[in-house]
Amino acid sequence: MRLTLFKKILFSMLFISALMVLGMAWSINDSFQTGLQKYLNNGEEKRLQVVSEYIAPYYSEQEEWHELTPERMGMILFRAFSRPVDGGNNDPKPLRSDHVKRLLKRFIVLDKNLQPIFNSRKNKISSELIKVPVIKDDKTVGWVATQKRDVIPGELESSFYQQQQHNLLLIVVWVTLLSFTLAWLLVRHFLTPLKRLESAANALQEGDYLTKIEVEGEDELAALSKRFNELSQSLFVQKETRDQWLADISHELRTPISVLKSEIEAIQDGIRAASPKYIDSLHYQVQNLSKLVEDLYQLSLSDSGMQFDLSESIDVQSLLATSCAQYQLRSQEKQIQLETLFNLKKTLLMKGDRKSLIQLFSNLLENSLRYTDAPGLLKVQLSATKKQLVIRFEDSAPGVPEQALPKLFERLFRVDASRSRLSGGSGLGLSICEKIVKAHHGEIVAQHSDLGGLAIIITLPRL
Repeated sequence: MRLTLFKKILFSMLFISALMVLGMAWSINDSFQTGLQKYLNNGEEKRLQVVSEYIAPYYSEQEEWHELTPERMGMILFRAFSRPVDGGNNDPKPLRSDHVKRLLKRFIVLDKNLQPIFNSRKNKISSELIKVPVIKDDKTVGWVATQKRDVIPGELESSFYQQQQHNLLLIVVWVTLLSFTLAWLLVRHFLTPLKRLESAANALQEGDYLTKIEVEGEDELAALSKRFNELSQSLFVQKETRDQWLADISHELRTPISVLKSEIEAIQDGIRAASPKYIDSLHYQVQNLSKLVEDLYQLSLSDSGMQFDLSESIDVQSLLATSCAQYQLRSQEKQIQLETLFNLKKTLLMKGDRKSLIQLFSNLLENSLRYTDAPGLLKVQLSATKKQLVIRFEDSAPGVPEQALPKLFERLFRVDASRSRLSGGSGLGLSICEKIVKAHHGEIVAQHSDLGGLAIIITLPRL
């Protein structure tokens, strides 16, 4: 039999309830039996007190208890326990002789040394006896005792005890049935959200990312339902993003491939000669394709989080200076002044991956040189605080519209006015930069530059 969560919780609650009910029943029964026996023993003690008062005059200093004989003891019990007759008169109802004999057997008269007066055996008194002192002239001259009751005596008491046990058994049965009913209803009520969660998970597995769970209450199951709804929404957004991503990639690949195909077909049909001019055009399109594929590969690596080794201590200032030096010639060719503002005499260290940091700086320098109009200015500045390194890349016009700034790090995003496909960019460079910075536990933001273009500010933790 498959034990579902419903059955597990139900059986657990029933088991605990059964243990509690049985424990309470046993405790109540034991307490009732003990209390009844104590009540009966207290009654015996009061009877012994009456007998003690009746026999006290039969003691003397000289004769001690010689005047108290079994016959006189029988008469004392006869007088002590005779009851008034129903009808209101004061005449006692005499005891039957068999009753007096039973009382003589039950009650034991002891001397002050706790030895029986009417028994030839001189054994010490047992601790299971109830005894009451016989007082005369403020002295204890003897004892009256009887055996403690360990069982319920008499038909009336026994019948009463049996009736109470029967009632207790009925109560146990009814409480058990009630516990089962309540446990079944409560477990069913508490597991209803899990049933809804299971149905929603099945729908989600089948691809219905718009499925939602009705949230009721504020307990842990309600919190779980909220998290499931958030997961469903996140999966829906990811699906939409993935579909858009595939569509954008297809579009990005289609354009250079179409250009290559048309130019190659033109050469094949003899419309164009295979001159160096057209071969250079084909090579340029191949380079764009190669750059796009390489950027996609870098993004896939950064998404997997497998390519970053942050164990090396790196002098960021020296690494940035080397990257800028490599782009000095290109900046001169494009009539863009590359200005660096940092002090090479000071070492600024951080834990990072050298290869990815070089790619970060190269992407940002390439981005600025590609999209800055000539003549222009590109300023690279490095500053440091006690805990952080701040790197700024600022270029001159053209700038970026305000509404486009938050989207610059999205994959395949371009600002049509200044980030056109004709410049050769894949729209993935800044997205790769963001991945690298986040992998180094830093932040990267885009702002308007005072030079009229774009400012990229990177904050990285330092040693």
